[in-house]
Order: sequence, then C-alpha cells, then structure tokens
Amino acid sequence: MRRSWPRWEITAPLSCCTPRAGRISFGRMSPLVSIRKPPRLRKGDRVRLVAPASPFDRKLMRQGCERIRSLGLEPVVDREEFQRRGFLAGTDRSRAMRLVAALHEEQSKAVWFIRGGYGSCRVLDLVRPNPAAYPPKLLIGFSDITFLLMTFAAPGGFVTVHGPVVTQLPRLGRSSFSWLKKLLFDDWAEATVPLGNTRTIRGGRVRGFLYGGNLSIIASMAGTGFLPPLAGSILFIEDTGEPAYRLDRMLMQLKCSGAFENVMGVVVGRFEGCSPAGGRYSARRVVEDFVAEMGIPAISNAGFGHGRVNTALPIGLLAELDADRGRLDLLEPAFR
Repeated sequence: MRRSWPRWEITAPLSCCTPRAGRISFGRMSPLVSIRKPPRLRKGDRVRLVAPASPFDRKLMRQGCERIRSLGLEPVVDREEFQRRGFLAGTDRSRAMRLVAALHEEQSKAVWFIRGGYGSCRVLDLVRPNPAAYPPKLLIGFSDITFLLMTFAAPGGFVTVHGPVVTQLPRLGRSSFSWLKKLLFDDWAEATVPLGNTRTIRGGRVRGFLYGGNLSIIASMAGTGFLPPLAGSILFIEDTGEPAYRLDRMLMQLKCSGAFENVMGVVVGRFEGCSPAGGRYSARRVVEDFVAEMGIPAISNAGFGHGRVNTALPIGLLAELDADRGRLDLLEPAFR
C-alpha cells in the first residue's frame, strides 16, 4: 500500500510556527513524496534477528527471544550474528550482507535488531541503500539503529518502528510491551500513544509526520545524505549517557545545518543517565530550554528511551500532537 503525502507549502519561518490557541497547524512537506507500509504481523510469522552494529549479550538475546515467542512469533537467527570484531558484530561487509539478505528474505515478515551500540553507520556507508528499491518490511529497533530506521523511512521508503531491540525486551515494562503488541498486531485506524506523564514545554496542536530517534545519531546523520527531510515533521528525540553540553551541541548542529527548519512539533523522550541529573542546568532542562526556543508545540518526559519504558513509535506515520494535553495520536494505520 502506497500512501501519497499531502502537497503542502511552507508558509512561515521556524520562529513563527507557534499555532494560535484552539487551532491546528498542519505539517507542510515539499515536494510531493510517498511512503509505503509493511504488512502487519500475524501469529506464527517468522522474525529475522540481525546485529548490524555492536556484539550483544547472549543471555539477554535468549531472554528477548522468549518475549518475542510470547507474542506468537518465531524468532530466527543465523550463527553469523554472533561474530565479534572488537566493538562490532563482525566485519562491515558481513554485517551489510546479513542486513540486505534479511530485508529481501521472503520467509520472514520482520527484521528485529538485536542490539544498537555502534556500527550501523558503517553498514550504511557500504550499502548506500535506495529505500525505494527495497520491499516494505517491518524493521524494529532504536538507539544506533536510528541510522537504519530513518534511512529506510525516507521519502520513497517505508514505515519503520522505533522500539525496543531484542536485548532490551527482558527488562521492558508491561505497559510498553502491551503497546508494542497492539501496534504490531491490531487492526486499528487511529490510536493514542501511551506516553505517560508528560510535561508541556510549549502549548499548541499540530499535525505532521513522525520522525526521530536517538539525538546523537540524528545529529551525526546531518550532512551525510541519509537524514530524511524533517520539514513538516513531529520530531521525537531521546538519548543516554550524554552530558548536557554535548546534548546542546547536537541540537545546535542540527539547527545550524537547517534540519530543524519548519519542524512542526517536538516530543522529548527520556534522557537516561545524562548529566547533570538535576539543577537549573540539568541535561533535561538544557534540552527543554533549547526546544522551547524553537517556538513550536512541544512536550517532554515522554515514555520512550533506554530504560524500562520504551514506547514504540512508527516513523513516517501521520500524527497529531496536542502539547497542552500531552497527547500524541496516530491518525492512520501503521501497517497494511
């Protein structure tokens, strides 16, 4: 199923994007592009597990497989995924070949990434994929996997899922796991994302296409040609283990590169282990203050990130953000 994106024109600069009270601002994307939708999962489907970045803890991987089986799915993994080459799960060529093979494999209905870490950028540099040339297939992961999710959800590509990697599944909270099951299996037309207790950074209501992921990775994608255009998007970000000044530098890099121009709204997730944890210049406050200066509807403390709470978000899907109510609604099915 191919969904055409509305032909909307940009009418206001970033500093003038704050919507009037009681009105909805709509994402504006140009030129006209389209994005495809993968098939919805069904019980009994085979899911290919792939490690395109760092090596992983085998015990966590086995425990993660048990949670996948509890969904009625059959996880399959090749011995090559267990390779170790320093901080990488095998050579660049090996990881790239395994990823491409998984994307084209007809016997499996999804690719669930085992772990993030580091290394997805090296795979992209080797493969340099044209997303339109690949069949739409469900991809699930986050953190370093943001490289792959954002690349394949670019115009002409297909909807991907920013959600828990396999090694995060054993410690994933019940609410996040229940939402993941609903997102992947249920036949729904619209849905409200359970983001938890959010904080309003700047009020307003906007519609746009969900794009985002790990802030460090999104910043490192700037200027590479892999970062999709973010104009007309509702951007969501999270990170882990970063000091406040680095987070500010990442945001400044994206701003100066023009990536934030005509972004419609922002959803700030969890910044687990980022420092300082408290005070006027805590990591969270630094991010919130920067986002507030963008002058668009935004919320913070949304329930996704590197902890027990990691609410899955479909990348490339039309959504509505009501920042006053701390609500994010998906306005169309994620899969066909």
